[in-house]
Amino acid sequence: MARFSSPTALVTTLALLGLVAGSAACGSSEERAAYDPNQPAQIDTDGDGIPDSPDPNAPGATPAPQPGRVGCSGTSYTEPLPTTASLAGLTFSQAKAGEYLLSALERRYPLGKWLVDEGVARPLPGQPGTCLERFLSDKSSASRVLAQAGTVVHECGHFLDIGKSAARSAAYVIREDLELSCKSGDTTSRGGKTFARSLLKSDAYYAKRKACGGQVRQGCDMYADIYLTGSATDAAFDSGDQGFNSLLEEATQYVNSIATGLAFADQLQNQRVSERDGILTFLWYVERYLKMAREEYPDAYATLSTDACWRQAILSVWDRGWFYVEASRGKDNLEIDAPAIEELAKDPALTVEIDKLRSLECQ
Repeated sequence: MARFSSPTALVTTLALLGLVAGSAACGSSEERAAYDPNQPAQIDTDGDGIPDSPDPNAPGATPAPQPGRVGCSGTSYTEPLPTTASLAGLTFSQAKAGEYLLSALERRYPLGKWLVDEGVARPLPGQPGTCLERFLSDKSSASRVLAQAGTVVHECGHFLDIGKSAARSAAYVIREDLELSCKSGDTTSRGGKTFARSLLKSDAYYAKRKACGGQVRQGCDMYADIYLTGSATDAAFDSGDQGFNSLLEEATQYVNSIATGLAFADQLQNQRVSERDGILTFLWYVERYLKMAREEYPDAYATLSTDACWRQAILSVWDRGWFYVEASRGKDNLEIDAPAIEELAKDPALTVEIDKLRSLECQ
């Protein structure tokens, strides 16, 4: 995870996403109806056999939200929001800082506590310490512990997903009641069917928000410096060499980051952090990746668009991400440059990629 605060940056990265490979079976037992490309109401302007859905009011274009179907909630997605429950009565000590954090999560964001508990139960093979021990670094005060809650929940979410992933499968635990495990999501050079996420630096959208070069400032992409690094053609391994499976894994955890940030926004009144920037950046990455796949990497796009597991995982993370973007709107201390990123993520030329998947999955 990369989490930035102003004026200084807090960066915690976990060199583990290479362990999230990409294959198994869809975790949902629900069968999805096949999409009928011959339906006359569907609109397909680019001839790829997938409806563009430029007009949400057109019959058969963007399907109506179906909250009972995985990935089909759309703007109807909902889950219990974090609370603002009082933390009075919780006793803090440096020796039991982890217990204090878990108690605070239990009161304000129970799903976050569950993610930490599950992540703690799955330490990485050959790596010292649990996710809680490794990422709760500052135990000097109750306020400092709560300020790290988003990092801990995010990283423990990684531990949980990696612990549930197999050699060729990527697991995504969206909520306690929703888990998906999808196949072939890593790059072709790593045994999957997708391409390196660093290639996003070569698309037409990168120029709109280039990497910041290690600085924390507005007008540039603070996350590209960490997640889009390296070259897909050299022998050196860099973070950006990983495929779509790891990109969606980060998006999954950045939803948990903003949810946790919302839970403890009152503890961050004297600083501004990048929780909203993080999830919006990864929503932007997901749609850019889908567009590049559809236009330049047909095998990768076929993997992501024809497999119900990938469609459901992408749509679930997308809908849940926007649910928390809206829920956190107005929390200025949870963002640094979020409005600018949101404008980019709402570009109709990109959101149509989500419409295409939704039409395939939810008709």
